[in-house]
Amino acid sequence: MPDKKDFIAIFKAETEDHLTKLDKGLVELEKHPRNTELFKELNREAHTIKGSARVFGYSPIQEIAHRIEEIFAKIMEKKVVFSSPIANRIFKGLDTIRSILDKVGRGEEIGADMSVICGELDECIAQKPAVKEEKPQAKKEVTVQKSGFDERKIEERKGVEDKPERQPSGYAEEYIRVPVSKVNKLLNLVGEIVVNKMKSSQKIIQAKRLVKLSKESQRMIADLSERVKSSASFHDSEIVRLLSECNADTQRLKESSLTLCDNISTEALNLDPVIDELQARMKEIRMLPCSTIFEGFPRMVRDIASQQGKEINLEISGEDTELDKKVLEGIKTSLMHLLRNCIDHGIEPPEKRQAAGKPGYGTVKLSASHEAGNVVIVIEDDGQGIDIDEIKAVALKKRLVSAEELKAMPEKEILNIIFINGYSTSPIITDVSGRGIGLDVVRHDMESLKSQVIVETQKGKGTKFTLVLPLTIAIIQALLVKTKGMSFAIPMTSIVESFKASESKFSTIEGRMAIQIRGHTMPVMRLAEVMALPSVYAKDDEPEKKEEELDVIIVTSLSKQVGFIVDEIVGEEEIFIKSLGKHLGKVQNVSGAAILGTGEVLVILDAADLIAQARLNNLAVAGEKAVIREKEKKKSILVVEDAMSTRELVKSILEAQGYEVYTAVDGLDALDKIATSRFNLLVTDIQMPRMDGFELCKCLKKNEQYKDVPVIIITALEKDEDKRRGIEAGAQAYIVKTSFDQSNLLDTIQRLI
Repeated sequence: MPDKKDFIAIFKAETEDHLTKLDKGLVELEKHPRNTELFKELNREAHTIKGSARVFGYSPIQEIAHRIEEIFAKIMEKKVVFSSPIANRIFKGLDTIRSILDKVGRGEEIGADMSVICGELDECIAQKPAVKEEKPQAKKEVTVQKSGFDERKIEERKGVEDKPERQPSGYAEEYIRVPVSKVNKLLNLVGEIVVNKMKSSQKIIQAKRLVKLSKESQRMIADLSERVKSSASFHDSEIVRLLSECNADTQRLKESSLTLCDNISTEALNLDPVIDELQARMKEIRMLPCSTIFEGFPRMVRDIASQQGKEINLEISGEDTELDKKVLEGIKTSLMHLLRNCIDHGIEPPEKRQAAGKPGYGTVKLSASHEAGNVVIVIEDDGQGIDIDEIKAVALKKRLVSAEELKAMPEKEILNIIFINGYSTSPIITDVSGRGIGLDVVRHDMESLKSQVIVETQKGKGTKFTLVLPLTIAIIQALLVKTKGMSFAIPMTSIVESFKASESKFSTIEGRMAIQIRGHTMPVMRLAEVMALPSVYAKDDEPEKKEEELDVIIVTSLSKQVGFIVDEIVGEEEIFIKSLGKHLGKVQNVSGAAILGTGEVLVILDAADLIAQARLNNLAVAGEKAVIREKEKKKSILVVEDAMSTRELVKSILEAQGYEVYTAVDGLDALDKIATSRFNLLVTDIQMPRMDGFELCKCLKKNEQYKDVPVIIITALEKDEDKRRGIEAGAQAYIVKTSFDQSNLLDTIQRLI
């Protein structure tokens, strides 16, 4: 009997598909509210959700979907006029359905009261004055333009849909859902077949060597036989007979070796194309169009633009470009962070754009395309660009790099400081922004996917982020190298170039090796030293390298480049990546392993780790961090809170981290303590008797001794105007109690002091 869980998974995936289509349609309707055909289509989507929910017994979903369907029906009957307030309430209903689906997926009880959201949707149906028609507001408008978009998509949330070749016109395409786990198992088996194919190639080489040896043996026996026969003093017929028999046996051995070699070669000739085709087809099964993740972005951009009072024209192209499912899943969060960054920091407010001679609306372009065996995704805006001087100032202020390092950095590398954990230009840290982790997530995702992210900017004209992604991360092209007798693989996506150089071309700068390449100084290190490899040779047996034989490989990550000297460059090869296993976790400088045709296990190196290891003096950095941690433990913090329970909770959290903590019951009590003691940081509530948190902040900023001391506000006030008041008062962080998380507080304190 089928397991109901399997059907629930299908229901959840299909419902999410319908919700996404409703999201996209509503965004489009806000721009074209008279598109009758689109209303009909969205009405059908809501009806389908309602019907499926009824079958599975999820009445809350059924109730919401029914009301959304009714709204579309009333609009088509011209009894209700579509407007942005109506769209907002429908969006709220869709989000509620999503939250219910999450609970269903986790097997939890729904247990939610739908009366509020259902009541709001009922008001839309009744077209009450609260939802009267409004003209679309320019500041909340998002235009979505699509180029070459194929409405057909392959959905693979809980499963994978196989996509056969295009059939003749009139043929109805059929699809099946297959669990991803089964596809992954098949892909692993194909990987084993590919390894065996490589082993077959090695067997052919060995068979050819055997044929060559048999030919040489036959020649030597024939030569010896001739010498024996020609010797005047030697007439032993038995020896001559034996030599003749050896020659005949060697001839048969040669013929058998030739036959074996021909058979293996023929078998490989027939099987190799089949294996290559099987490998290609298996890779295609895991491929999904970029529309799988792009389709949710118009709604996200709309919501962000609405919150910030900006008008955004979102242009999407290349949605049909296909990528491995795992790669798509790995970049979705990064794309969300980059889009948010473009809207939040790139696109200026309408009045500022118009003052600069630009149109009031900003344009964000999202595109995907195939280039040189990779997929390139570009996110570009026409905003204010990135200020290099501001990056330098923030980096120095937050001690992300030293002044000496900053001075030596080229502009491209300075731009990449924005990807460092902790970098942020936000005037205040809140529970959702200003922590400097958004673009750090992008950097981390790109490293894990063996990919590159390139940032380009023009002040006043805009910024472009380019993601260079592999089609799949299961099978990659890699450069095989040897050092200290050990073999390693470096992904080709991380390699700029390789060349030979004599020792005379290298120089030493501040104790470090370097080489001049096309007018630029490139730091160089021996790979064996970075990997801390012991020599596998005895001291006297270690091969010596001639000057002209020094092999150098230039490796890159986030525009940082380092040259690595290796003993030998073996060549380029396609390898099937195998995980090291969860029990090992992340091994420094290593991203995985592969098996060669010879059976040799090959370690795949992590380019980002290698560059970080090469550029930093680990002992010095570790010692510096230890000193910083020791200083942090001795720093004192004043907690200002009138509620004793909250005050004691925050105090205990901070004391557990080694901070010296003092408390005050309100703003005036805090000023009394500040008059007699010196604190490194203040944590304060807003609503307190005698003096609130805003007034306390203002007083501190007027005090010469405390104007640079960071202040963190922890409050129940979560409105945007309250956060703005916090910024104006001089607070450096604003944390809402309803979303309070101890790790967020500690992380914020660590960043500020």
